[in-house]
Amino acid sequence: MLEPQARAALTDMLRPPTGFALSHAVATTFTLDLDTALTVPLSFAAHRVTADDDPIGILDAVRRAGDKVDVFAQAGQVGVEIPPSALVSFLESMVHPVEVARGIFHPKVWFLEYERGTERTYRFVCASRNLTADRSWDVVISLDGAPALPPERAAARMVNEPLARLLRALPDLAVRPLPPERRSRIERLASSIRDVVWTAPAGMHDVRFHVWGVGDRPQPEFRGVRGLFMSPFLTDAGLIEVKRGAYGDAYLVSRPTSIDSLSPTTFDRKLRQAYVLDDAADFASEDDLRKNRRSPLTGLHAKTYVFDRQDGAHVFMGSLNATGPALHENVEVMVEAVGKVNTFGVEKTLEGLSDFLQEYEYTGGVAETEDDRADRDLSAVLRRVAGIRMYARVVHVASYELHVWREGEVAVPPDVELSWHPITRTGLVIPGLPNEQGAPSTVGDLSLTDITPFIIVRAQDARGERFAQQAVVLAELHDDPADRRDAVIAAHLTDRAAFVRFLMLLLELGGLALPGRGGEGSWQPIAAEGAHTGGLFEALVRAVGPDRTGLEDVQRVIEYLGRQPDGTSVLPEGFEALWASIWAAQQTLTKKSEHG
Repeated sequence: MLEPQARAALTDMLRPPTGFALSHAVATTFTLDLDTALTVPLSFAAHRVTADDDPIGILDAVRRAGDKVDVFAQAGQVGVEIPPSALVSFLESMVHPVEVARGIFHPKVWFLEYERGTERTYRFVCASRNLTADRSWDVVISLDGAPALPPERAAARMVNEPLARLLRALPDLAVRPLPPERRSRIERLASSIRDVVWTAPAGMHDVRFHVWGVGDRPQPEFRGVRGLFMSPFLTDAGLIEVKRGAYGDAYLVSRPTSIDSLSPTTFDRKLRQAYVLDDAADFASEDDLRKNRRSPLTGLHAKTYVFDRQDGAHVFMGSLNATGPALHENVEVMVEAVGKVNTFGVEKTLEGLSDFLQEYEYTGGVAETEDDRADRDLSAVLRRVAGIRMYARVVHVASYELHVWREGEVAVPPDVELSWHPITRTGLVIPGLPNEQGAPSTVGDLSLTDITPFIIVRAQDARGERFAQQAVVLAELHDDPADRRDAVIAAHLTDRAAFVRFLMLLLELGGLALPGRGGEGSWQPIAAEGAHTGGLFEALVRAVGPDRTGLEDVQRVIEYLGRQPDGTSVLPEGFEALWASIWAAQQTLTKKSEHG
């Protein structure tokens, strides 16, 4: 049964198994919050870094994950807090807005491959939660898997074909073409996923995957002697289709506004009872309580369907709402697993949720409000805008300029006004959309760290500014300065302690670099408790080698700092001379290795 008392953090589910490191991750989401996406790479960091650390640890984790993570999100549903973190520039290569021919792109899944030498292991996470900071009540299922043995391969491929098909479709859905190396890597992951045998959750078996909107429409067996339908959003056609196969009693868990929007003929006698979340229930997580802060979960967002049958309880979890568009237009993913009725069935699930639900009396026939319709129409406008391709070219004159243009037109209702600005220029409002290629729009007087392909588009209708919506559009950036991200890094190296911490993380050391005993500004660090390093000099010496990584990054950042006024002031005293020796040794070893 569902146990709302058992909290699950996405970062914990993404963390590699002991002894393994991330090889590749592909995620899908409807809405994407760039600030939330910054915290995801912390799950894969080999060293101990948390979201509560200073930005240096986050920066390093995101930088490492850039070539290993791909996130696909519905175009027009990408957002960011204002003002945004400068670190979002490290997300540019891993974020891929997508557009689908019908409906919306709505799955919330993770495909994960971990490595230890030549050994590979896999994980599939399917949730109802988007990659945002929303504090809603969601469900998630996480499956670990291993490569199938030869006798298991045929059965594994039948089970995993929907997942492989989804993975292979993702690059072609992207608004911006993916680089060939990323496309090839996703294709390799799809081939590997086909041959994985998954371990079912405890007490369950017969795991199956159902994917809508990619290839043939799935035919999950939504049938049983009893049914439970948990869906925050409903339409008459969708709920009728889902509950048609429940031969006996049926129960509904949803939101009050969704329940009351149903027609009386849909809310028939078969639906024994409707439930909503109890507003008085305490949804604060254990982590929140442990840290003495209140951050309650609010609002139902879980999508789960339970059907009691003779062969057991069939539980479906994932992104699918009981709506017509979800069933016939959108891209959606659900995982089905089977367990004992007296453990996972309808009655046991309701029993497990009893402290969080209250009965709801259906009033019926409540029409959608004008504001709801207008909000939905504005969101649709932003999705159409985000579905066209935008470009930006960097031009360096006295300062930097961005020349931005679009490809194609967008149909916008006459009462809707659009405006835009680069994500790094929050106070700027440019009416309309960027011009077409022949006469690109220009944004000037930019610093190196102001350059960005992330464009915020804002849509406002006749109701005024209070109802305006905005989305982040990812332009294709040309003539990107090679040292732009070095400038972002340097902006976070505010003192010597920050530089030493960044240096230690770059070198993938386990010790935490702290100011040493030589007085303020000393570069000789004190090793963290339990670490086996005697100081920065020894750490750098051990990092020298033809097959080592990290030193090139250090050299590039030091070169950038050297070109800035007072840039080297963050370097520990005596470090430049030490580094010159280390870098010379590294170059010598590299040349010897190249020449045999």
